[in-house]
Amino acid sequence: MAIENRQPRRCVAHWRIAIVFDEAEKRPAIHGHTHDLSLSGASVHTDHNVASNTPVTVLLSPPLAYEGERQKVIEIRAKLVYSVYSGSNFCFRIGLNFIKFKNDGLQILKGMLDNQSGPQKYTR
Repeated sequence: MAIENRQPRRCVAHWRIAIVFDEAEKRPAIHGHTHDLSLSGASVHTDHNVASNTPVTVLLSPPLAYEGERQKVIEIRAKLVYSVYSGSNFCFRIGLNFIKFKNDGLQILKGMLDNQSGPQKYTR
């Protein structure tokens, strides 16, 4: 079993996510779900192979705490680290390194991850 050396620790989390490219790239947004998530980055599953040398905007949608709650969207600037085909999942896996959170996004994400119960497994 591999030892996880990344800090902060990543946890299983299947949240909706959109990757939005800067206007200069003239590319449509990519939609998918996180595979794992931390305060510093995420692994994302999507149907599209994604590559970009410039930072992207990530729109992360945490699960709703209760029905009727207004959907929160956490906006983050991120760097695309890798994009590989995941045959076992029949999709592409994209690695993101978070650079900067908009407004109180980091506090919202930290609060949501800290308040989850169980063995660090967060789902949509």
